[in-house]
Amino acid sequence: MKTRRLVSVLLIAIMVFSATACSGKSKVTDSKDTGNKAEGSNAAGGGSEEVTEIRFAEWDGGNTLEVYEEIAEQFNKSQSKIHVTVMNIPDEYDTKITTMVAGNDAPEICEMEAGTLMYPYAEEGIVLNMLDFINKDTDFDKNCMLDQFKYMLTSDYMAGYASGSENITMFYNPSLFQKYGIEEPPASYKDAWDWDTFVNVAQRLTIDKKGRNALDPDFDPKNIETYGVTISKWWAGYMPFLYSLGGDYLNEDGTSIGYATEQGIDALQKLADLTFKYHVAPTPTASETMPGASEALTTNKVAMTFDGQWMNAALMADGVAYNVAALPKMGDKAKTTMTFSGISIMNTDKADAAWEFEKYILSKGSCDPLYKSGLWLPTTANEYTDEYIKSFITDKHPKNYFESIVAPMMDGTAERPVVATIKNFNKINDIISPALDLLWSGEMTAADAIASIKDQANAEVKGYLGK
Repeated sequence: MKTRRLVSVLLIAIMVFSATACSGKSKVTDSKDTGNKAEGSNAAGGGSEEVTEIRFAEWDGGNTLEVYEEIAEQFNKSQSKIHVTVMNIPDEYDTKITTMVAGNDAPEICEMEAGTLMYPYAEEGIVLNMLDFINKDTDFDKNCMLDQFKYMLTSDYMAGYASGSENITMFYNPSLFQKYGIEEPPASYKDAWDWDTFVNVAQRLTIDKKGRNALDPDFDPKNIETYGVTISKWWAGYMPFLYSLGGDYLNEDGTSIGYATEQGIDALQKLADLTFKYHVAPTPTASETMPGASEALTTNKVAMTFDGQWMNAALMADGVAYNVAALPKMGDKAKTTMTFSGISIMNTDKADAAWEFEKYILSKGSCDPLYKSGLWLPTTANEYTDEYIKSFITDKHPKNYFESIVAPMMDGTAERPVVATIKNFNKINDIISPALDLLWSGEMTAADAIASIKDQANAEVKGYLGK
């Protein structure tokens, strides 16, 4: 999820609504004209009151940081009892938060990744159970919180809630499809290409320096001008295809890794074959000289790419002529994967104030500029309405944005990120990833790569969270 920190996002006008959380009323209602930190007059103009200072720690830069700062400013103006300061930590975030916690100086509310900090801290009581705040707050409409965005340590312990959501999608260059007379990929997941169709299209769009495609017997795989596809080589990039084949990150009873199953090995090998069997995806060496996504699509270096929807922000900002489509399916049904980070309330004496700010972040429209930029999608039920969705999809979004990116979040096509549901995820993934590097480099088959770490990875498997 920290990938999005690298995204160069659209310069947008900051427009933040001061609506209260999930259509409920905030307990803090005394209005103020400014977000000043000092004690100030209350709404009636009589006297002053003590202001509770809290810090919101996050790692994002660019317009994401600007929006967070604007949310804090609007919250500070909306009432007179709490003042929020955004604490931006762009580098070594986990290390610095850990140091602050050890020094008894934890920020009151924090953005967190589940595997590294959130769940371990929840187990230690450093991250509080958000359900305790929700259940005692009669003004809060708990029905606005969607299950897929909850970080559930156990069935009755919510360690955090997603701040914004994204999913994996296919980006493509329409001009190349037109140039070679190929029908563009389907927008809807119900019409997704099967794998063989996708591979055939990728071969037809992979062109060597003499203008021959990858189906031509004389095609030169060592001198490729345009690649048919680039793929995303991390867990979120693999999981849509494993899900499509009926698999999962762990087996059904949560005792061993899903990559070691027939479906897991099949999914990984099919992805690797795009490079070494069909020559439609760049090798690791070729990837080193590939330009960024915007330039690659604009200059016809790549026809299709699998990546996170956050790429929209840069592509829209750069004015790239592109579109999005459903990922192809390896099995009976096409799937995609969500990615998101969460926000947690820390165990401090200002936790109630932190909850008030969390409610404000969840208020309808508070992150509207990030939706309009293409970077995020909403995480609350009252924002997944036709009226509101139409309000943030602009004429700069690709024409298939709703069908290919928004609809999967609403109809169950997008699966929850495994990092939010798997115990010990980071330890397991840290074992699997180096082995898969040998697959992507062509040094091992998927079966051999997984066999080399299966026992070690399974020793770290502890089952599913939220149960």
